[in-house]
Amino acid sequence: MNIKTIINNLNYEGKGISKHNDKVIFISNALPEEEVELKIIETNKRYDIGEVIKYNSFSSDRVETKCPYYNECGGCNISHMNYDAQLNYKQNKLIDILKRYSDLTVTPNVIKSNNDFYYRNKITLKVINGLFGYYKSKSHKLLEIKECMIASKSINKILEQKDLLYIKNGELIIRSNYKDEILIIINTSEEIDIKIKELLDVSNIVGIIVNGEIIYGLDFFYEKRGDYTFKVDYKSFFQVNNYILDAISEILNKNEYKTVVDLYCGVGVLGSFINFNKLYGIEVSDSLKDAKYNSKMNDMINTKYIQGDSSRIKDIEEEIDLLIIDPPRKGIDNKTLENILEKNPNNIIYMSCDPMSLARDLNKLKNVYDIKESYVLDMFPQTHHVETVVLMSKVEK
Repeated sequence: MNIKTIINNLNYEGKGISKHNDKVIFISNALPEEEVELKIIETNKRYDIGEVIKYNSFSSDRVETKCPYYNECGGCNISHMNYDAQLNYKQNKLIDILKRYSDLTVTPNVIKSNNDFYYRNKITLKVINGLFGYYKSKSHKLLEIKECMIASKSINKILEQKDLLYIKNGELIIRSNYKDEILIIINTSEEIDIKIKELLDVSNIVGIIVNGEIIYGLDFFYEKRGDYTFKVDYKSFFQVNNYILDAISEILNKNEYKTVVDLYCGVGVLGSFINFNKLYGIEVSDSLKDAKYNSKMNDMINTKYIQGDSSRIKDIEEEIDLLIIDPPRKGIDNKTLENILEKNPNNIIYMSCDPMSLARDLNKLKNVYDIKESYVLDMFPQTHHVETVVLMSKVEK
């Protein structure tokens, strides 16, 4: 039986919300104020999942999706919203999450991406029986693709020539930098026969790495943001949207600080944007060697890098004027949070890719710190994901 209903709102994953018989229904590809007819495709104790059969009315925010794989892929899930509506949704999402889960009221500044398509500098594709693609939404069934509309155009050039890679089964990672140089990373248990010369004729490839071994060129390239250059190893984390990283640099460069600690420092990008007298970087992964290299390459002085997990903030003996936090999606672990509160830095800049873990952590920090500024950074256009930066200072007594 089809259900006729009106969409009331969007959830944190960008799905439409409605109710039927006092039970919440979540519906993909549905916008507030739209009247739809749907069928239930999944039933749970507290909610159902619906699928639109027919649209009786459309929202003024709706646009026709450009991607031919949109309804199956699931990587992009709000492309049916115009870009301004996407930004408004993400701003309201952050406001609601912080209020609901940490009782904090914010009015975040919104910084949009310069490109809402073709912005990603890294993608990971699955390869099954010679077909390249992503897993379909909530499944392990491959969706073959010929182009990814959120990946950089230099990455899509490699996709056009993927047959030259001769991968039967495995994983293909493609990374691009500011010069449209390419790193190709292949993980497979089978033999491959890459046509390197032919690939070099069509793309600026600086390195090909197979199962951790270099078979051509280098296992790193350089990224340049503003006045700074960064060596980025093929395994190292780097923000996927270069334009938004430039916006982050402007936010971080507003003030001067004495002793700065860059927790989860990676290759050292965020710390380099800060005006400091002394900088400590703490990182558990092998990216730390790139952070040290980048510090020297960018003529940074009074820097020290510590190998270890984030709890090693306890080893910093000086008073911390600024703590930069850019944790993984799960947020800050309890031990590290205890150490942060014990060290009691004067200021904190918290950068997060998950508003839920951010809200949880801010709920534990809010009695000591006031939020001075907050930002919604559209690192991931066409998706429900949002990057956030929060600037905090000690509560004035």
